[in-house]
Amino acid sequence: MKNPYKYLSIFLIASLFLFSCSKSDNGTDETDSDYYFRFKVDGNQVDYVFKPDTQINLTGIIDHDEQSGVHAMNIGGIDTIFETGLTNRFSILIGDMENIVAGTSYTNIQGQGDRTPDSAFNMSYFDAEGNIYIAVLNTTATQLYELATVHFSEITDSHVSGSFSGTLKWYDVSGGTVELVDSVIISEGIFKVPRY
Repeated sequence: MKNPYKYLSIFLIASLFLFSCSKSDNGTDETDSDYYFRFKVDGNQVDYVFKPDTQINLTGIIDHDEQSGVHAMNIGGIDTIFETGLTNRFSILIGDMENIVAGTSYTNIQGQGDRTPDSAFNMSYFDAEGNIYIAVLNTTATQLYELATVHFSEITDSHVSGSFSGTLKWYDVSGGTVELVDSVIISEGIFKVPRY
């Protein structure tokens, strides 16, 4: 049986890197005020405001690993990088053997969008208490996750924009079993983030 949390550890490592970045010479210095990261959690509006003067809290990272052949896209929004715990963060990670392209809807469930990535799909939300709600590829016989979708509308040298939605679940695995604790509905998600 495949481990349904295999890519969660990859995501967490990538997120720690993504959200601990500081401005550098090889990143963009744009302070364009039209960068945004907005979504609703069970109908309640959440808005992570771009704060380029003090932190890199909205970002898009695109990479290609020559050795494995995997193309990766990591989109992140965070309220503030100065919080001591993993709270008020949203991340989308796509890993695919094909190029990740604009105009395509990527989903975690085969046949529900334009493409289901073959390497990784991870949509994660850390709430204000630090609880993590996720949707990943269903890789086990028991389907643990419901539909989550991200659509990239623009992928340029300076930014990435798009939309997202889905049902994300919080599972407790501390007792050696997988137990559903809670779920949230993410709707009306939109982003335009600088590319680093």
